[in-house]
Amino acid sequence: MDWAGLAVGRRVERNGTIMNIGIYKPGQGYWVRVLTAIFAGALVLSGAAWAWKQTVQYRPPTPTWKLQLVTIEGTLSPGVQVDIYDMTDEGPVLMGTAVVDSFTKGQARTGEVEVSNIQLQGDRSLVEADQVVVEDIMGQDSPFSARVPAGTAFGIPAFEVIYVQAGIAGAVLLIGSLVTFIFVGAKRRTVDFLIATDGEMKKVNWSTRKEVQGSTVVVVIASFMLASGIFVVDYGFGAFFKLIGVLQT
Repeated sequence: MDWAGLAVGRRVERNGTIMNIGIYKPGQGYWVRVLTAIFAGALVLSGAAWAWKQTVQYRPPTPTWKLQLVTIEGTLSPGVQVDIYDMTDEGPVLMGTAVVDSFTKGQARTGEVEVSNIQLQGDRSLVEADQVVVEDIMGQDSPFSARVPAGTAFGIPAFEVIYVQAGIAGAVLLIGSLVTFIFVGAKRRTVDFLIATDGEMKKVNWSTRKEVQGSTVVVVIASFMLASGIFVVDYGFGAFFKLIGVLQT
């Protein structure tokens, strides 16, 4: 961008204070500049709305997961590392490990656990988790084990998607507004072009109300006459072809 072509602004003295107003040639080419800004603003708003809709598909990272548990044996404490298994036809398969953030035990051997620092093998996901176990300690039985019902594990987003939507849409609005201001209000070359366009528009000889009404009447009458002529010709050809037997009645 040719920053040298931007207007520094007018120096206006008011009550002994010098102020800079960063609009190049204010008041000139007013309507062309205003309408251009409105059109550009509509494009910017459309772009922001498009960005808002597109970013709704964004999925924030989920460093913490919550798992519903059943058939609980034992208890868990925050900071304990647990092993997570996937139950297959060949038996349990270790998926990875995680660290307990919180554990809530309900009634009838049910509860829920929140885990973080998740380390999974390959491209596995906690959605596949079937069992949570604490490794044996010094050869003793596992102090904790529980089953994870299918479809009950879900990630807790680090932040809401709406923050991403608002940030990107706001950035589009801010950048679009700045670019519009530069090209409509501050950049000398484009402002001079808009001012010249406004001057040329003032030279246009616009039709008067009476002339527009007269032209409208002429167009309506001509259209009616043309439609009537086409109807007569079509009807005549149809009658003729029926008479000679080309068309069946």
